[in-house]
Amino acid sequence: MKKFLLVCALCMTFGLASDALGQGRNRDIRRGVRSGQLTRDEARQLRQRRREIRRERRDYRSDGTYTRDERRDVRRDRRELRRDVRRERRDGDRRDHRRGNGYYRRGAGSARHPVFGRRNRN
Repeated sequence: MKKFLLVCALCMTFGLASDALGQGRNRDIRRGVRSGQLTRDEARQLRQRRREIRRERRDYRSDGTYTRDERRDVRRDRRELRRDVRRERRDGDRRDHRRGNGYYRRGAGSARHPVFGRRNRN
């Protein structure tokens, strides 16, 4: 039982650590591009900003110490990036000038769609 709890704790710790490094922001950018909520230029700028934050964090840690002010600076930059991703996804700029939320482009109106297509069959 103790081993199981230890393994669960380790999995949760490493799972949170990967999101703390900004993996969630990359996922949000990918989803925005796929759904059409982000244009290619917006996604390119957001990815560039994410790379700059990662580079800045790496530079801060390169001297062996990661001070409170440096952590605060990186946290603030990540928070701003998260807000920018959210703002860009909701600003109404669409890829290919399409309207809507991308629902019908995913094939939900098609007869071959795995879930919604079955409703159309008699």
